[in-house]
Amino acid sequence: MKRFAVFLLITAVLLCACGAASGSAEEMVNSAIDEILSAKPASADDRYITLSKDEIKAYGETSSNVWEFLQRFFSDVIVYKDKEGNFRYEPVDPDLPPSSIDWDNLVNVSGSTKIKELEYVVDGLTTSIKGIDVSAYQEEIDWEKVAADGVRFAMIRLGYRGYGTGKLVTDARFIENAQGAAENGIAVGVYFVTQATSVEEAEEEAAFVLETVKETGVEITWPIALDLEDAGSDTARTALLTRDERTDFIVAFCEKIKAEGHRPMLYAAIRRYLEEMDLSRLTDYDKWFAQYFNRPFF
Repeated sequence: MKRFAVFLLITAVLLCACGAASGSAEEMVNSAIDEILSAKPASADDRYITLSKDEIKAYGETSSNVWEFLQRFFSDVIVYKDKEGNFRYEPVDPDLPPSSIDWDNLVNVSGSTKIKELEYVVDGLTTSIKGIDVSAYQEEIDWEKVAADGVRFAMIRLGYRGYGTGKLVTDARFIENAQGAAENGIAVGVYFVTQATSVEEAEEEAAFVLETVKETGVEITWPIALDLEDAGSDTARTALLTRDERTDFIVAFCEKIKAEGHRPMLYAAIRRYLEEMDLSRLTDYDKWFAQYFNRPFF
């Protein structure tokens, strides 16, 4: 069976540790019980979950927030928050290829619960490699130090299309970051923040990315990712796109990237994958998830 390709990039900083935003683990457990009980079951046979108190406590102590805590109780639905902040329970689509990743194999090797560095460990052997994502917001980067810290790949923001103007813009530090990473033996991938409103604009964005990559003189050996961010406001140029339109634009971008010998990938939050894309049409592309859990789920 074809596996669902998942791109795992662990960000260096999680915004909150367990209980930091919502009190103790016990308080978090109590505040989530109503959510668990109100979740609509898939069938009459799925109305009850049998867990010991110790298991519930363990879920609370190892979850970074109530959202992640809720997800631990469900293997057949994806828990996420909609635009209004309400919890939603989306049934897992059995027609989509499953992931082979076992999230229990994630190990925090940083020694800290606030600033984490995770490794994927199978039978005592680390099978993941260390990477970062950067943009102009990180300002000047000492890539020699980055390499010395064990970083082996970097996803670097190449640019974006303006939310209002639609202008294509190169990240102010893209070229120096791409060249700095490559010069220090760090493999390079890139991402571009889309605001395409037509197939033509999506293909224009892909062409812009490919041309800008050529200007760096750097070989891109990691994926070229299409970054799908929230529109930001109701007046943004992409705010009223339909699910089918957005999916059309994603496919147009990815196919143009693939035609040039690169590996296309998508980056988005869980809600956007579920509400704004037709995933059945996107199984050929790797996925990069914005999900700040101790134990991710998708």
